[in-house]
Amino acid sequence: MVFKKLPYLLLSLFVLLSCTSENTDAIPNYWAGSLQLSDEVTLPIIFEINLEKGDSSFKLINGAEKLVFDLEKENGNNYSVRLEPYNSELRFSLLDSKIQGVWNNLAKGKDYKINFTAGPIIKDTLVKLEAPILKFQVQFGQGNDAYPAILLLKKENNKLSGTIKTETGDYRYLWGEQKGDAIWLACFDGAHAFLFTAKQKEDSLTLGVFFSGNHYIDTWKAQLNANYELTDPTKLTKSTSDSLFRFSLIDQNGFSIDQSNKMFDNRFVCIQIMGTWCPNCKDETDFLKEMRAKYPKNELQIIAAAFEYEKDTAKALNRIKRYSKAMDMNYSIYYGGSTNKKKVIDVFPDLDRVISYPTMILLDKDGKVLQVHTGFNGPATDEYANFVESMNHLIDSLIIE
Repeated sequence: MVFKKLPYLLLSLFVLLSCTSENTDAIPNYWAGSLQLSDEVTLPIIFEINLEKGDSSFKLINGAEKLVFDLEKENGNNYSVRLEPYNSELRFSLLDSKIQGVWNNLAKGKDYKINFTAGPIIKDTLVKLEAPILKFQVQFGQGNDAYPAILLLKKENNKLSGTIKTETGDYRYLWGEQKGDAIWLACFDGAHAFLFTAKQKEDSLTLGVFFSGNHYIDTWKAQLNANYELTDPTKLTKSTSDSLFRFSLIDQNGFSIDQSNKMFDNRFVCIQIMGTWCPNCKDETDFLKEMRAKYPKNELQIIAAAFEYEKDTAKALNRIKRYSKAMDMNYSIYYGGSTNKKKVIDVFPDLDRVISYPTMILLDKDGKVLQVHTGFNGPATDEYANFVESMNHLIDSLIIE
């Protein structure tokens, strides 16, 4: 499938500055660039560079989301950014107010690389849109491969912002633009590079194309529908057993643990099926950290089961340790195995299926399943606040009883 280069993706969207000095003090703060997903397609990115001594930082900006990472100066005009907690990095050179570099998503392998370029801009051009939210019913793919979603979209003049919810999680904080009948929405958060393009026709979006990095392309379409809802996330995955819920995991020292461990005795247990490469899992981890801080371990035990791209167990355990440190986790994270969802059932044989990272399992004091929550639509969505309130209410009601 061939896609023509879209003129509205060009960096001419932004006002470039003239700045040729290589002095650190003269390096601009704000930058606009693009990831080269293919010969024909680029994904716009905006970021901020701060080179203050002892406090160098690199800030990715996706609409309302601002992600801050450490910026390391290497030799000469070369810099690197570890996009923690993800196993991902940016490496670039800065010369004559131009940036040229590579994004390497190490989670997908050392050879997964996407080139990027950037130039300086006067300031962060992304502003918070105050427009009302438009709700679209979305279909990705066709036939047996089709899956439902919801697009939440704000539009102010030609500026766009919003997110896309699916039954496995949201597609992050999206920002974009509309020119004529053509729209684009984008996000780059260090784990994923998402680009959505489409044509607007009255209340519909047609001819949609979804790019994820340089490895995945899908089609999509949408229709304005304020009443459309996705399947209840607690109805998608079920337990096949009415007895003690079984699982087998490996701790960070390589030792096995299972449901018989004493730390699970006579307390409610929350198990998070996740991956260190997964932004929706990161959002859920932030939520579970708040839960861990609120409820003592003798009332609620929380653990994570990580499923990783690394095939070597030692490398996977090292990745888990780095993630736990980067996220400042206050609950334990264990290793489950590879990311193949069929393998997850080997670890959790009492689930009928696992369709999403993350998936959250809540057990009663007898180790029986109370609820399985599939996917995670986080703070970029309209339902996150209600989820937090309802989950806190559920845990409160269980513990008070």
